[in-house]
Amino acid sequence: METESKSGFLAELSMETQGVLAKIDFPVKRNDIIGQARKSRTTSDTLRELGMLPDKKYNSAENVAEELHIIYMGVPA
Repeated sequence: METESKSGFLAELSMETQGVLAKIDFPVKRNDIIGQARKSRTTSDTLRELGMLPDKKYNSAENVAEELHIIYMGVPA
């Protein structure tokens, strides 16, 4: 069984979410990600998705994408 790479997780995200993450200077906390999303005037769906992230520090967009993958799909094999 092949495992997904972190870059694969990033590709799973919507273009809007990828755009928000591309504007962020990591590392950041969850609230900073949500703040950038609001600043970018993203849709309520994207804000809701980013609001599901655990309140912790994220070191990269890939790290955020992996966390969202875990939320939606469970821990990767």
